[in-house]
Amino acid sequence: MERRTLWLFVIIGGGALVLVGCGGGLLVLAFLLASESALTAVETLPLAGVIGLGLGFGTVLMLHGWAGWRARPSRPFNPPRVWLMWLAWMLLVGVGAAVSLLPLTPAVFLPPIHVLTMSLPPLIVLWSAGRALQGAGGSWRDVVTITIGGGSLGLGFSLVSEVLVGLALAIVLIAATLMTPGGEERVVTLVNNLRDPAWLADFANLAELLLTPTIATSVLGLLSVPVPLIEETFKTLVAGVVARWARPRPARAFLWGVASGAGFALVENVFNGALGGAEGWAMGAIARFGAAMMHCATGGLVGWGWGQLWTERRALRFLGSYVAAVVLHGIWNAATVSATLLSASALTQRGGDIWRPIAGLGMLTGVGLLGLLTWTFIFAVPFAGRRLAAEAGQPEDIVVDLEETSAFDADARSRLTRQI
Repeated sequence: MERRTLWLFVIIGGGALVLVGCGGGLLVLAFLLASESALTAVETLPLAGVIGLGLGFGTVLMLHGWAGWRARPSRPFNPPRVWLMWLAWMLLVGVGAAVSLLPLTPAVFLPPIHVLTMSLPPLIVLWSAGRALQGAGGSWRDVVTITIGGGSLGLGFSLVSEVLVGLALAIVLIAATLMTPGGEERVVTLVNNLRDPAWLADFANLAELLLTPTIATSVLGLLSVPVPLIEETFKTLVAGVVARWARPRPARAFLWGVASGAGFALVENVFNGALGGAEGWAMGAIARFGAAMMHCATGGLVGWGWGQLWTERRALRFLGSYVAAVVLHGIWNAATVSATLLSASALTQRGGDIWRPIAGLGMLTGVGLLGLLTWTFIFAVPFAGRRLAAEAGQPEDIVVDLEETSAFDADARSRLTRQI
């Protein structure tokens, strides 16, 4: 009865996501249509993300919640035809680039392409991990619930924590500026500029502010240390809590971690990829592909660590996997921020003719490092999955989600659970 009650809450939660996502998104869209101004891609892309994620996450959650409530077993997670997802992503990037560049009303046609394109990269990694594990990593119900947990609770807790850390850093910087000669005047000028839409619309002004030594150093430090610590703590938290009860073996724990990272990256892709609107959308989609690879790989690493902690009682292995994930995440963010700052510096022609080739070389180095890490993650996740599948020695046709079904007797359930 307690388990049926739990699945009932899952169904209710899925319905709430559909209601809030679709209802809220459509309400905002109606408000924008009622206004006199024309719709822009900057407005419609995030709205499409809210509606798409609410409908997708909520519907899938309700379906699996209903199956769990009915005590139906779930098939092993071994998805087919990963190459079709790669092909679909490349085609969508091409179509989206054409829509964003040509006079085809990108505010109307680009949003559905945007949601699909940004959702595919983390799912590609997750599908690849599932194929490599050959069903040894858990069931579809496992993967769905953990993915949605990483994309909702994991991202939500991370976002709140990052905002609080960012506010604390801003307060410290403002206080330090006020204590310097002329600091109060600089702070007042900055506040007035940030209130001016015309000032904010000028890229040169934003680049000048971002390239201020204090701001640039603070942004680099914030995204390279606190943000990776926060995100690697909360991204797989749902998987870690469930692992405390389920005691997953290494293959299952690894897949749960990849699923957590996939959910986190999916939601982040949909909203972060919409920040620039239609301009530069294709480059943003390619950049978000690499970020999705990173989140899934580090999520799988920490997920494996959760399994080592709760199942094997290896606390040092969990700590080591967490530290390794934070370091990889920090290197990724540092390379991204550095390349962005150097690119802005070259575009605004700061530093003169001597500085521009140095900035260009630094930018190419950062982009090269990101490309190397991306390909490393692409090959590392399936490789780790195959190794763990070989260690598990579990055939594909074993139904691994036995907690939700009463179709097995106690002895059979015990034997199969030990294999999981």
